[in-house]
Amino acid sequence: MNNNTGKTALALLTGLAAGAALGILFAPRSGKETRDAIRSKGEDMKEDLDERIEQARKEWSKAKGKMADAASMTKDEVSELIHHLFNKGKQTATRVKEEVSTAANEMADKAKRTAEEQQRTARSN
Repeated sequence: MNNNTGKTALALLTGLAAGAALGILFAPRSGKETRDAIRSKGEDMKEDLDERIEQARKEWSKAKGKMADAASMTKDEVSELIHHLFNKGKQTATRVKEEVSTAANEMADKAKRTAEEQQRTARSN
């Protein structure tokens, strides 16, 4: 229950209590009947307040559950993103490793060919 709703509910209950009390006090009844009526209205209002408090507790519990679900979803989404990025990083590392290995093999082959050509040139001179 947000702050404005709580203030409104409190104002409503206060108004009802004041109205009920004034109505009972100014009614043409005996003192005992008036006290009994006040007691009865007080009990009714207490029961109503207890019901509203229980309803507010249930709503708060639901809201906490929804917040926990949202936090959990966010945690799961972050975990999924990290897993995705980790896999992408592994793929990139594998690709770079393969490219470096291929480039190194090509350089080694080129160096070998160059060395062989220089040996042939040296023999022919």
